Amino acid sequence: MPRPSQEHKILDAALHCFAQRGYDGTRVKDIAECAGVTGGAIYRHYPSKEALARELYGRFMRTYSDALQQAASGNGPIGERLRRCLSAALTLYRANPAAMTFVLLRQHTFMPALPADFVYPVGVLERLIVEGQQSGTVRQGDPKLLAAIFAGCLLRPLIVSQLVAKGSFDPLRDERHDETIMQAAWSAVAAPT
Repeated sequence: MPRPSQEHKILDAALHCFAQRGYDGTRVKDIAECAGVTGGAIYRHYPSKEALARELYGRFMRTYSDALQQAASGNGPIGERLRRCLSAALTLYRANPAAMTFVLLRQHTFMPALPADFVYPVGVLERLIVEGQQSGTVRQGDPKLLAAIFAGCLLRPLIVSQLVAKGSFDPLRDERHDETIMQAAWSAVAAPT
């Protein structure tokens, strides 16, 4: 009788380790200990730590991109659609903080390995920025830069929340900061009145 697959435990453990320690700070031994398996069990599923990390990165980056594309779709004012994108990102962060920490804050070296036709989250924002510039609701300037600034209004608070004293600022569990983040992000890209 074949052994049950340990892949799910391995993926969960690797994600936890990568989010906590970063890719470079994580050893296969750390993942194995966290998953309660042997190193050999990991190598039965993945030829290397890098292959395991690429799998996780691709999976969760796609989830993030799909959520932003869904939020950006449809009609309505650009400000509202950008707001929905931030809300979707916060929802994902709260549902799986380790995945979002790994994908957004800890590991970018796997980005070039994504498929050539991959729709990057910043690309989703950039398209909305361009549409907003054409309608006059978004300030003029390089759309990629403005998309990065908009995304940074979410990413920077997430980074700070991991650096400050535990409980002093926690966007994971405290939704009262959402509106401030959304207002700041919109103010950063809105056309001057």
